[in-house]
Amino acid sequence: MKTNLPLVVLLLLSSFIGFANTGNLTNTCENNMVAPGDFPFNAGSIWSYNDTGVDLGTSWREVAYDDSAWATGAAQLGYGDGDEVTTLSFGPDSNNKSPPYYFRYEFNIADASIYHDLVFNILRDDGAVVYLNGTEIIRENMPAGTITYNTFADSTVGGGDEDAFFTSIVENLLQNGDNVIAVELHQRSGSSSDLGFDMSTNFVPSAPNPADFPMEAGLVWSYLDTGVSLDAAPWTEAGYDISTWSAGFAPLGYGDPVTTEISFGPDPNNKFITTYFTREVNIVLDDLTENIVFGLNRDDGAIVYLNGVEIIRDNMPAPPTDYLTNSETIVSGADENTFFTHLVPKTAFVEGVNKISVELHNRDGQSSDLKFDMFVNNLPVVTPCEEGTIGCFTSIEPTGQTSRMIIPVEHRFQLIVKQGDPYTTGVGEVGGNNDFTGYIPIEDSSTLGYVAINHETTPGGVTIADVNLNEDLLLWEVTQTQPVDFFNDALVTTTRNCSGGVTPWGTIITAEENTSGGDVNADGYQDVGWLVEIDPSTAQVVDYGNGQEKLWAMGRMNHENVVVSDDMRTAYYGEDGGTDCVYKFVANTPGDLSNGFLYVLKLDDPLVGNDPSSTTATWVQVPNNTAAERNNVRSAAAALGGTDFNGVEDCEINPITGEIYFTSKGKSRTYAFTDNGSTLSNFRTFVGGTSYDIITDTGFFNEAWGGGNDNLTFDDKGNLWVLQDGGNNYIWVVRPDHTQETPNVELFASMPNGSEPTGLTFTPDFKYGFFSVQHPSGSNDAQQDATFSDVVFDASSTVVFALKENLGAQIPVADFEASDVEIEPGTAITFTDLSANNPSSWFWTFEGGIPATSNEAAPTVAYLEEGNFNVSLTVGNVAGTGTEATKEEYILVEEVVILGIDDELEDAISVYPNPTSGILHIAVEKQQGDITVEVFNMLGQKVLEEKNVETIGSKRVVVLDLAPHVKASQMLVVKVTVGDNSGSYKIVKQN
Repeated sequence: MKTNLPLVVLLLLSSFIGFANTGNLTNTCENNMVAPGDFPFNAGSIWSYNDTGVDLGTSWREVAYDDSAWATGAAQLGYGDGDEVTTLSFGPDSNNKSPPYYFRYEFNIADASIYHDLVFNILRDDGAVVYLNGTEIIRENMPAGTITYNTFADSTVGGGDEDAFFTSIVENLLQNGDNVIAVELHQRSGSSSDLGFDMSTNFVPSAPNPADFPMEAGLVWSYLDTGVSLDAAPWTEAGYDISTWSAGFAPLGYGDPVTTEISFGPDPNNKFITTYFTREVNIVLDDLTENIVFGLNRDDGAIVYLNGVEIIRDNMPAPPTDYLTNSETIVSGADENTFFTHLVPKTAFVEGVNKISVELHNRDGQSSDLKFDMFVNNLPVVTPCEEGTIGCFTSIEPTGQTSRMIIPVEHRFQLIVKQGDPYTTGVGEVGGNNDFTGYIPIEDSSTLGYVAINHETTPGGVTIADVNLNEDLLLWEVTQTQPVDFFNDALVTTTRNCSGGVTPWGTIITAEENTSGGDVNADGYQDVGWLVEIDPSTAQVVDYGNGQEKLWAMGRMNHENVVVSDDMRTAYYGEDGGTDCVYKFVANTPGDLSNGFLYVLKLDDPLVGNDPSSTTATWVQVPNNTAAERNNVRSAAAALGGTDFNGVEDCEINPITGEIYFTSKGKSRTYAFTDNGSTLSNFRTFVGGTSYDIITDTGFFNEAWGGGNDNLTFDDKGNLWVLQDGGNNYIWVVRPDHTQETPNVELFASMPNGSEPTGLTFTPDFKYGFFSVQHPSGSNDAQQDATFSDVVFDASSTVVFALKENLGAQIPVADFEASDVEIEPGTAITFTDLSANNPSSWFWTFEGGIPATSNEAAPTVAYLEEGNFNVSLTVGNVAGTGTEATKEEYILVEEVVILGIDDELEDAISVYPNPTSGILHIAVEKQQGDITVEVFNMLGQKVLEEKNVETIGSKRVVVLDLAPHVKASQMLVVKVTVGDNSGSYKIVKQN
């Protein structure tokens, strides 16, 4: 039977009845309905009921009873109060209503042993008897003794008690397999004016059995929160008796949202410092990676033991510590929900059952909150991305917003357009609140096109920027900016231009997220609340033959975005506010969105806890032929049962699978489905609503998805880029192999203070992405972009990003050549820089050369001595300094005395000494004829000439003094002519 509790105890208990597994609980939503068959379950669940006024005896209480002929309906069930979800019949006579009404709730339990006590919260007007599997467990406001069909309740329920839930805790009578809760609700009299019934359930968990590995967060832990010290007890070791400890589902704590609320002691100003937790986990050593990840949600500090050995000390001082030791710091803000990760070697575990024990320490006795949870898993294997693609990067570390934008180290960004920039064509300046940012290629070019930037302002606007990539500098150039003219007789105005889309035929669509009333030009259409198609080459709204007009046939609503499929007919979009529905438009003519059929998505079964309860849905046609119908499509869509997704921000088409994805900002999820034409299938939550493991260069983190998933876009590899308006305003990247069961999520970017990322699109080759930074703080700090100049995100801005090798100056790669590589001593040669990536600084090293080093781009170097010499070059620019390039034994310097000689003079002439300080002898043997001597420098200039020279001796020796004619040390060429024959010789003149 039940345990009756006084009100004060129940109020204290209400904060403790969060100990059920939140993974099994269903959050209330959409009339609070949940799928039948769950346990525990919320109020508002679906019950089978019998209100026919027939005496059913006792067999209806049993599990095996066949209630298939009974009606079903969602609680609250009853009549007479006006707040019933399901209205019951009281029979043909209002003065002689049926005394009892019967209810059954069937469910299946896999393991009844995990439930210790069961908690029932019952709304009963007037009296009720509750049975579990045929056994009476609760009797509320009913007399003692045998209850029959004609038994009336003890008293009339009125006032606030008609809406009150009365709590009872009973022993666990659940069984593995099928179970049934049966309730008979009795009136106080046959003339009672009203009747009401509802119920929710919960449970106190049993002490946990060993968990399977990997061990998830949110499991049951045994805990001791009595304020005693276990410093002297072997509580971390196997076999220690914890039979008197409590048990509850994590997160456990107090002061913040937790599943199990624990005690801080009798004095809120002197709370217990330490609370103890323990549980076991089954381990198969062969299933473990070399290192195991422990994810620890600890507020404030914790010491973790494995099989009695300390393995983690987090936010705690070094040993020795005891029961009264405070944590090192206060945990607050986002850190209160962070799982801090630690790697523990596989060798710390044993085969079979392992015991994990945790002592959680408060910062002080006045701390407002305490929290604990843990997961244990193998170290994830990082799936390699395709090198050289824009989606290949290492996640940034999770962070709150800072004064700068943070992106992966593999990427750069360039700021190209900023709020307040003067338009180069037209009047005025670029607006603010930059939103959708669409790159539209010219002739499918990835280096030449337009960027259309929405301005989510009132009135709104769109900027068209003509852009091109300077392929030498690898920087984007903006050659023209101009506004689109919406403010004319045909269009009247635009406002709150939010997201949008790029069509396959090269136009841009902007979405008006506003439905302010007014038809200024009396054309039958309300002036705002439409999709509007723009030709970026003219910066004009597209004319489909009736002059400039908005896309009336696609319907008026709070438009967020649009994506047009490659068939050039089918478009998907959503409304943020109003119906919050997903729509499909099928154009009559490919490439012409002025006419077509409109449909709204209607799930076959409602969302439960923000996740689908079935995988199918239907497209319901929405009338859109007349101006009146087009002005009012959202009213029609709501009346036709379109599903409310609480803020549809974006729709996109997966380029790999063709599936449709869309965001629900309010439900913090991105959903996906397969469109089959008139129906759809495989409807599912793709990502969101939980936290994900993030692997960074600095460690392993578990980060909450948070709220506000907004804009979507796919790259060509199937990565889904998710821009967040809310939470930490991240850009997430969800990998193609991600599922909610096997997640694969990365963190790409964190926006600067005060801002959110908006409107990402890519170039056709997917090397470059464009997005905007909307409404940043005016006090953000400067940071370098790809131009290596300082930029500041202090106003709405539009950027392009890419891998480092594709954007901005690259670190130069050194290379060079010499004008000659085989020379004689005394020769000067010139070096030419052949380095890649536009160097702006040079450092040369010339072994054996004069000068030995140089910082010139094209230095001239002389070599006086013979040898085989190395040359090195290091180059740099704003991107950094490259690796030194060395060419070994590159310059060969050797003496070549005779440059050329006629055969008749071979072995007949000698030139000496070489080198000479000035006096030079030229001996001619056995040759007749006049002798002429000419001396040239290495520039080909004649420095000395002697004709018909006199000779001495029998050898005919000519003596010349070079010193008066050649001052510096250098290489010279001496040409000797004897009669009609000549020979040339290199000599070195030295001072």
